[in-house]
Amino acid sequence: MKKLLTTAVVAAGLTATAAMADDVLVLGKIPYTLEHSYHQSIVEMFADHADKYYGAKTIVVDGQANSDTTLSAVENLIAQGVDGIALHSPDIGMTAAAVAKAHAAGIPITTTLIYPETKNAPHIAPQEALSSHREGVVAAEKWIAANPDKPIEIAILDFGGFEQVVHLRTGPFVAGVKSIAPDAKVVAQQNGFGNTVKSMEIMLDILQANPGVNIIFGGNDDMALGALAAAEQLGRGKMDNGVPLTEIIAGVDGGENAMIKIFDPNSSFKLTQGQVRDNARAEVDTLVAMARGELAIDAWMEIPTLSQEIDYWNTTLAGAQRFLQENFKFEGNLAELLAN
Repeated sequence: MKKLLTTAVVAAGLTATAAMADDVLVLGKIPYTLEHSYHQSIVEMFADHADKYYGAKTIVVDGQANSDTTLSAVENLIAQGVDGIALHSPDIGMTAAAVAKAHAAGIPITTTLIYPETKNAPHIAPQEALSSHREGVVAAEKWIAANPDKPIEIAILDFGGFEQVVHLRTGPFVAGVKSIAPDAKVVAQQNGFGNTVKSMEIMLDILQANPGVNIIFGGNDDMALGALAAAEQLGRGKMDNGVPLTEIIAGVDGGENAMIKIFDPNSSFKLTQGQVRDNARAEVDTLVAMARGELAIDAWMEIPTLSQEIDYWNTTLAGAQRFLQENFKFEGNLAELLAN
C-alpha cells in the first residue's frame, strides 16, 4: 500500500518520496510527550532500529501528554495506511480505543509500559516494579545508616495517580522503603505533571509544610530534578560525599541531567532506573513481526524488558557512562562533566 504523508507528522528524516515505495514498511511512533528526554531518545532509537535492521521508515507524532491529541494521531496514522503503530500513553481507556481502531483497519499496534483496559495486542513491558522496589530499599538503608534517629517521611511526585504508575513505580518504591523501615510514612503525594518547573513549585510547598520529609520519589527524573531544585532553594539537597544530610531523592529514566546529579557526591539526588534502547527495539521488532504475519495482531502477550536500577553507591561511573551511551546516545564524558 502506498503511504500518503503530511509534513506535519513527518520526523526522523522521513520523506514522502522514501515512504511511497510499495516494499518499504512504514511504522508510526506516538510517544507520550516529546517534552521529556526519555521520549525524545526512544523516538530516535526506534527510527534508527527500524531503518538499520528492516529498512523501515518512521512517522513520529507527538502525543503531547493529551489523550485527544494522541487518539487523533492514531487516527491520522491509520488514514495514512501505516504498517504498524507503537503507542505509549497512561490513558488506558483511550489506548483501548486506539487499539480497537487500529485492529478495525487491520493495522498492527503495540502498547508500552501502560497496557490498555482490554488486553488484545502485544505489549512492551519494562520491568520497572523490581527496580522501583530496589530504589526504595537502597534509599531507606542509606538514610537509616546515616540518620538512625530520624524517622523516614516520604514525599512522592507522580503523574496524577494512574493505576499502573502506582503499580510499577510509586507503590513498589514505598514498599521497598517499608521493607527496611516499616514505620516509614508517606506524608505527601501530589501530581508533578512530569515537569521540572511545576515539580519544583509543588515540592517547595510540600517541604515547607512537611520539613521532616527525608526521602523523595519522583515518577520521572524531570520531577526528581524539580524536587532537588526545591530542596536546594530551602538550603537542603545536600550530601557529604554520599552521606545523606537532608534527604535522598530518587527518580525514573536515567538521562544525562539526572546522572550528573546522581554521581555528584554532594547532591541528594542519588537513584534512578531506566531503559530506552531495548524498549525501542522491542517495539520495532514486534511491529515488524506482526506486519510480516509472524505474530497475530490481536493476541495479548507481554514482551519484558529490563529497567536497570542505578544509584550512587552501587553503580560504577563506568557503568553509568555505558548506560547513557546505550540508551541516550550520550557522546560526552560523565567523569569530565562531574569534574567541571
